[in-house]
Amino acid sequence: MRVLICGGGVIGASIAYFLSCRGVPSIVVERTGLACAASGKSGGFLALDWCDGTPLESLARRSFALHAGLSEDIGGDWGYRRLPTYAGFAGAQESDRRPHRAYDLVWLSDRVSLGQRLGSAQTTAQVHPGRFTEAMMRAAQARGAELRLGCVRGLVRAGSGASVKGIEVDGEIIEGDVVVIAMGPWSILAAGWLPLPAVFGLKGHNPVKSMAISRLVTEVSQSLFTIRSRCPSALAATGRPAPCISLSHQGCGAP
Repeated sequence: MRVLICGGGVIGASIAYFLSCRGVPSIVVERTGLACAASGKSGGFLALDWCDGTPLESLARRSFALHAGLSEDIGGDWGYRRLPTYAGFAGAQESDRRPHRAYDLVWLSDRVSLGQRLGSAQTTAQVHPGRFTEAMMRAAQARGAELRLGCVRGLVRAGSGASVKGIEVDGEIIEGDVVVIAMGPWSILAAGWLPLPAVFGLKGHNPVKSMAISRLVTEVSQSLFTIRSRCPSALAATGRPAPCISLSHQGCGAP
């Protein structure tokens, strides 16, 4: 059996790796490059128990444990680390007034008020998303998986049309027994090939700055901090290997 995986993000690379561990050959087809979209720009945040009480509880807990094990299994420097997580408010404050804090962090601006610890080093962690995706793909390739650059144009169906026998990539047919759609928000294109529900992305901004930002991030490479400003949206400041910081903002749920 050969599996064709459409999409070179973290999902596609992870599927290729775990298939390779079971001796199943796969080909990952990516239009631009590994982790070129959300998989390379997210905060890379991991939480053990934030989905407890929901249908995702067992999946989240398993994922948290898998990442810890993968840090030893696949090697490479992809920024895995355990770290505490805090929540608070940031907004305009009088310069002579220091907001009340339940926690006092020396690297944090006086204009930010901490009210809650969301996780400890035992329950929250982080990876560098782009490096993690690349490491997973390298590990899969070391076990026989392939990576090909090209744009998937559609499925190639077997005689009656009830099953697939491959995909069309830039005019070439790549044969396979199973096709996995892992194209993130671009998976909506597959709705034209299969009776699938439409999949949309969410608007958001995620700049990565290679500098210290005021007093907020003088030591944020050792911590993770989530800010909720006094408005409906949220800003997450996530440390990356020094001297970088990732700022994530999801403004609304509209596609």
